[in-house]
Order: sequence, then C-alpha cells, then structure tokens
Amino acid sequence: MKILRLLTSIVLLTVAIGTLNGCTRPGEDEFNKGIEAQRDNQLEQAKELFHTALSKDPSLAEAHINLGYVYLREKNYDKAWEETTVGLEKIKESHKTIVMGQTWQDQAALAYNNLAKIVFEKAIQAKKAGLITEQKRHQEHTVSLLNQALELVPDLEMTQKNLAYVQRWIKEQ
Repeated sequence: MKILRLLTSIVLLTVAIGTLNGCTRPGEDEFNKGIEAQRDNQLEQAKELFHTALSKDPSLAEAHINLGYVYLREKNYDKAWEETTVGLEKIKESHKTIVMGQTWQDQAALAYNNLAKIVFEKAIQAKKAGLITEQKRHQEHTVSLLNQALELVPDLEMTQKNLAYVQRWIKEQ
C-alpha cells in the first residue's frame, strides 16, 4: 500500500513538473535565449530573438526593454528610445514582469536608466557642437530620468552611480 502511494505521488509530481515546464508565455523562451545571447555579447542574435519573442507576444515589456538596450549598445539611439519607451509603458501598465527574482519596478528602473543613457549621449553631443541651451536641457532630462528610476528602486546601485557621474559631469561644465 505504501509503495502504491509512493508511486502515485511520483507520477503526480512528474505530471506537475511537466505541466509547469510548459506554462511559459508565448515568446518567453525566445526572450530568455535573447538574454543569454545579450550576456554573451552576441547582439545580432539577441536582437533576432527579442524580435521573435515580440512577434509571438507584442506585450512582452521586457523584450522591448532589452531590445532597446541592444540598440543602445549599437548606438542606434532612435530605435533604442522607441523600444525602451514602449517597454516602459507596457510594464507600468501591467505592473508585472516575467523576469524571475525581479519586480516590475526593477524592470521599469532599468528602462529609465537606459533612457537616461540615451539623453546623456545627446547632452555630450550638444556640448561638442557648442549648443549650450540644448546641452542643459538634456542634462536636466537625464537627471530627471535617473531620479524616476530611483523613485521606483531607491537602492539601485547602478542608478545611484550613474546619477553621481552625471552630476559630477554637469558641475565640470
């Protein structure tokens, strides 16, 4: 009788694990593979995987945010801005994330951080071109975006460091 209960438990556990493994959202597997490619600095592959994930589920905010990051790394700032803002809006609406061990606020803060990098690059370019008014506007926008990230996740070390760097850069101008 104990053996029968043990076998029944094993079968039920196996079925439960099999069911849970198949419970990912459409596009989530491609998103996870895209993250791996991004970590391995295989940006073209990551971009393709994020696009595939989004073709299966356009509401995957994290895929938009990470695709935006890939574009940022490629210095394609317009596409980076577009994808990141789409992802940010989606994650702020849903208040959910598919990234295990993270909150939607973590993902939104990451998006704000990436947007700040884009705007800070514009501030640098404006300085090089001697466009002081534009430079100051971009500096203020950068600080605002980083502060929005910190409002969501106050102890995010990356954002704290980025804000400190930007503030030092502004003082040196």
